[in-house]
Amino acid sequence: MSRPRIVLVRYDEIGLKGKNRSFFESRLIDHIRRKLADMEGVRYRRPRGRILVDIDETQVDECVRRLRMIPGIVSFSVGVPIRPDVDSIAELGIQWIEPLLASGKPLTFYARTQRSDKTFPITSPDFSYQVGAKILQKLHDKGLSAEFKTPEFVLEIEIGHEETVAFQGRVPGIRGLPVSSGGEVLTLLSGGIDSPVAAFMVIRRGCRSHFVFFDNQAFLGRGGFDKTHRLAKIVNRYQWGGRLCVVPFGNLQTAIRDLCTPAHRVVLYRRMMYRIAHALAEKYGCLALVTGESIGQVASQTLENLAAVSCTVPLSVFRPLIGMDKKDIIDEAKKIGTYDVSIEPHPDCCSVFMPPNPAIRSKVDQLEADEERYPWKDLMREAIENMQVFDLDRS
Repeated sequence: MSRPRIVLVRYDEIGLKGKNRSFFESRLIDHIRRKLADMEGVRYRRPRGRILVDIDETQVDECVRRLRMIPGIVSFSVGVPIRPDVDSIAELGIQWIEPLLASGKPLTFYARTQRSDKTFPITSPDFSYQVGAKILQKLHDKGLSAEFKTPEFVLEIEIGHEETVAFQGRVPGIRGLPVSSGGEVLTLLSGGIDSPVAAFMVIRRGCRSHFVFFDNQAFLGRGGFDKTHRLAKIVNRYQWGGRLCVVPFGNLQTAIRDLCTPAHRVVLYRRMMYRIAHALAEKYGCLALVTGESIGQVASQTLENLAAVSCTVPLSVFRPLIGMDKKDIIDEAKKIGTYDVSIEPHPDCCSVFMPPNPAIRSKVDQLEADEERYPWKDLMREAIENMQVFDLDRS
């Protein structure tokens, strides 16, 4: 017969929200419920502002995997309900620690007790000492030693009014704020490394991100769309409810190629992408645009070119990666699971008709003069009318 397990979910930033704390807690619990919705028998509790999730021991591994993807969680621990006596808890601690010593490598540990039931006859420090002493007595000869500041294994004990739980260390979360606590944004998503990371970073700050991809299948084939669709679905795992808008961009690019100054092409592409993204943001109630731009990374991302693009829209444009080093962005992409897909060899549409010497310090008046040479408003309307929209929870 399987044994019950209790997961203690911890947050830090939410605890500083004062009178709004319950709002953020509710959003976090809502996300946890959604993530664990298909797991049978799960129960949720909120005693004294804490979040507890009751699961079965057979569900532990899957529960841990899913909770690690929820913004707002700083850490969590999987625990076992147990009798509040020193011998029982020490024996459980020995069962957990002894296999870790099997390789012969030394291990440091610490027992930490939190006693919310103040009627319990032993103080928290004394209970921790007694449990720790029994474990150390049993396993010292196998390489176990006590360490108070930076132990490798922490046995956490919570003595409450209704139950006592022993927890086997802490699993780190991704921190931040709960999804949907900060509003909706629209991310300009390419098939590269940067934009999925940018989307993840605003998701971790409590925003729900939707996505827009500018597609040019006439020149690049379907590979770019398939790749970006997979990237959007990976990022959507850290939230829920995201949609992907796929906008046909080939006719706009052809017009810019044929009628505008070659050196301005990429910046003109970006200006049209921003205008279309702004229209979609208004349609879907998004309060800001998000991009993966970083200062100086490519020709279109100089300060002058970024300014020449940003001035086309009244919305805020968030650039979470603006000062990040490329290696740091790559490291983050590997952590969130997008890197391997991003490096697949499918170019995005900005690479189409790339001029030999792209402008790095574009002038807005010159760009506007170029835009008078082609019917961008009509082409923009046509692109939006022919776009496809995908529900990332289902597609």
